[in-house]
Amino acid sequence: MIVAFVGCAGASPDRSAGAGPVSPGPGATGMEAAREAQVLPQGSTPVAPANSDGTSAAEVALQVSPEAPLSEKAVADDGRPRLAAIDHFAYIYRKPAREGLALGYIRLGTSVPLLSDQPVQGAGCPRGFYRVAPRGYACLDYRTTLDLQDPTYVALSRRAPDPDAVWPYQYAFSNGAPMYSRLPTLEEQEKAEQRFGPPGSFVQLAEWSRGHEELLTTAPIAASHPAPEDVFDGHRRKVGSGLRNPKTLVWRVIPNGSMLAYAEAFEALGRVWLLTPDLMVVPADRVRAVKRSQFKGVTLGQGLELPLAWNRTHDPKPKYRRSEEGVVREAGGVSAKSPVAILEPRVTIGKRAFFELRDEPGVLVDEADVTVSRTRPELPRGVSPGSKWIEVKILPGTLTAYEGNRPVYATLFSPGKGGVPVPGHDHTRYATTATGFFPVEWKERAATMSNEKYGEPKVLWFTDVPAIQYLKAPLALHVAYWHEDFGNPKSAECVNVSALDGHWLFGWTDPALPEGWGAMRPGGGNGPSTPVIVSAM
Repeated sequence: MIVAFVGCAGASPDRSAGAGPVSPGPGATGMEAAREAQVLPQGSTPVAPANSDGTSAAEVALQVSPEAPLSEKAVADDGRPRLAAIDHFAYIYRKPAREGLALGYIRLGTSVPLLSDQPVQGAGCPRGFYRVAPRGYACLDYRTTLDLQDPTYVALSRRAPDPDAVWPYQYAFSNGAPMYSRLPTLEEQEKAEQRFGPPGSFVQLAEWSRGHEELLTTAPIAASHPAPEDVFDGHRRKVGSGLRNPKTLVWRVIPNGSMLAYAEAFEALGRVWLLTPDLMVVPADRVRAVKRSQFKGVTLGQGLELPLAWNRTHDPKPKYRRSEEGVVREAGGVSAKSPVAILEPRVTIGKRAFFELRDEPGVLVDEADVTVSRTRPELPRGVSPGSKWIEVKILPGTLTAYEGNRPVYATLFSPGKGGVPVPGHDHTRYATTATGFFPVEWKERAATMSNEKYGEPKVLWFTDVPAIQYLKAPLALHVAYWHEDFGNPKSAECVNVSALDGHWLFGWTDPALPEGWGAMRPGGGNGPSTPVIVSAM
C-alpha cells in the first residue's frame, strides 16, 4: 500500500459526515518519512455469513480482469540511463538538495530517464543526486537504484501499472484481513486468522459504509497468475520489501471496510492469494472483489453539444409527447446514468415543465426527472481565453471541461454528501465540497487515500486510488472505484468521478506527468496548472 498524502476518499466510521486529512502534500521533510506503520491486531472480529449476490466467478473474472502491467508494455531502450524506485517516494527536487517542495516523485517499481549518468553532490545524499528528465534531481539512496536488473526492482516493475491504463490494478474490499510479508504455513495461517472467523465471512458495517459497498460481489476471486516465484521461494521472500522485515509475518491488519489494490491472484497451499503492488500477500477469501464501473461522460463536438439532460438515477426515466389531454407517455425512455441532447427554453404544459429532445422532435423529458449540463455564458475570472478549465456544479452534480468558451467533455460527478457548504462550517466535518477557484496543486497517478488527519491510516483507507488531482488538500478531484452513483452526493468532501472519467481528465489537464513520474507539482518549471471552478449551481 503506497501512501503519498491522504485525502477525502471516505467517510469516518464514527462520524457519518466523515473527516478529511490536512496534509498539504509532499514537502522536503515531513513527507520524506511517510510510510506505512504496522497496525496491531485489534481483538476478535465478529462475523456474519456471506450472502451471494448471484454473480458467478466467470462474471467476476470479466469485471475485474487485470490490464497489462508495465512489464508487458516495454519501456523503449533509447540509450539513456534510468533511475528506478525500489521503495516508496523517491522524491524529485528542483535542485540537488533535499529542500523546498518536491517537484514530484518516482513511483515504486517504475523508473525515470536521466539527463546524465554522473552524480551531483548535494546535502543529505552521500551517493549523489542524479538529473532527472525533463528536470529536477533525485537522490541515489535506499529508495532507488541504477541497476534495472536488481531483483527487487524487476519483481516490483512486473506489478507496476501501465501509465496509460484506466484501471492500474484490481481492487477488493476487506472483510478484516491480514497482510502477510511472506507466504504463511498452514499453522501460521490458523494462528494469525483465528480472530477473523471462517474464511468468506464478514460483518455488515454500519450506514457510513454502504456507499462503499455498491460494487461488491461475494463470488470467489479466481487465480489469474502462477505463483510468483520471483518474489517467494516457497514460504520465504526472495526479494526486498523496503523497510518491512519479512520476519514480521503479519505486517498489517486491513480493517473491515478498507480497500486494497492487487496486481495478481495466485493459488498456493490450497488457497488463492492476492499479491499487492508492493509484494505483500492477502488471502483472497477474506476480501470481496470490487466490480468495475463502466460509467463514462461524453466527448462534445461533431454534433453532440450542450445542453444535455442527464438521468442521474439507476432507473430509466420516461419520455413524453404532447397530446390534447396534456402529455402522454412514450414507449422507452432515458436510460439510467445517461444523457440526452435537449432544446431550450423549457416547454410548459399545465403545471409541469419539459425539455424537448434535440434529436427527437416533439418528444419531451420531464424537467423533474433530469439534471442539465449547460454551457457557461462567459469565461470565469482568472481563466485566459483559449485555456483549459473545469467547471464543477454541486447541486446538479455536473462536471464540464472547457477549452476557452468551448465545452469539450461533460459528465456527472459525486460531491460531498453534506450538500452545499455553509459559511463558517468546516468542510471535512460536514462533508461538503468547498466552492471557489482551485488551480490543480498536485497530480498523482495512483496513491492511497484516507480520512485520517495525521500519520499513517489505521482505521480506514483506500489503496491506490487512480488519477488524483488535489485542488486544495484535502480537497481533490479523484476516481471513486467503489461506487457508480455519480451525479449524487456520496463523498466526504471531494469531487468523485468514475475511473473512465478520471483517466480522461487526468490526461487532459495541465501539466502532464513526464515519463516515469508517479506524481508532480505544477510550477517550478513543470508549467502552470488547469484551474477547477467549483460552484453551488
